Amino acid sequence: MVRLHSVGLIMATYSLDLVRIRAFLAKSTFLGRLPGVALDTLVGKGQIRSFAKGVVIYRRGDPGDSLLFAISGRIKLANTNIGGKEVVLHYVGEGEIFGEIAALDGKERAADAVALEECQIFCLYTRDLLPTLTAHPPAMLEVLRGLCEKICAATTIIEDNKLEMRWRTARGLLRLARQHGRMARAGGSLQLAISQQELGKYLGATRANVNRQLGELKSAKLITISGTEITIVDAEGLEEIADNPPSHDRELAE
Repeated sequence: MVRLHSVGLIMATYSLDLVRIRAFLAKSTFLGRLPGVALDTLVGKGQIRSFAKGVVIYRRGDPGDSLLFAISGRIKLANTNIGGKEVVLHYVGEGEIFGEIAALDGKERAADAVALEECQIFCLYTRDLLPTLTAHPPAMLEVLRGLCEKICAATTIIEDNKLEMRWRTARGLLRLARQHGRMARAGGSLQLAISQQELGKYLGATRANVNRQLGELKSAKLITISGTEITIVDAEGLEEIADNPPSHDRELAE
């Protein structure tokens, strides 16, 4: 039976809907590559957990005994550097998996996972998942592809963080908007919900620096800002900046 957990003072107010969870996993995650019977078995062994905004889902160093699926909400994966500064590694959105490296190699978690907003997670323990993946290579291949994409994204972030702030900000906004943004109802603009503090942690910059860069992009009529929502109103103009760093930075960006 699927077990329901409530974390961070959120009480479960919804009825457990296995059909809904199964349909979501089949459509939005690599579990859709599994035969129906295998998927049903895993859904029956999993756990659904709810987390309030700001609650730690797991910490760096915790046992990596499970793979997690974001059903709703957003999750931040981050570490703290030697100077005590938080560095954001990735933002997890609906339908994404996280915690897969530790789940597959059996080692400790390599980063903290924190709920950025109220979220719902589906958890599968490694002991239940690995035998199924071994028996169904197409699903295992999807996991490996996802890992490769994250490695490529991490490499891009490292390279971008060597650029000057104007180009770093443009690239970071476009990357986050494409991953987690939504299309506005009119005009075809991209909307991204993120605070300047969180954006600074992602870009490896101070909040003041991020504020200055966003102000310049706003003055250039490339973006608009409303609270914690950034709207890219001129994607082509922002891409022009992102794709054309100064000559002394160009080799790093390519």
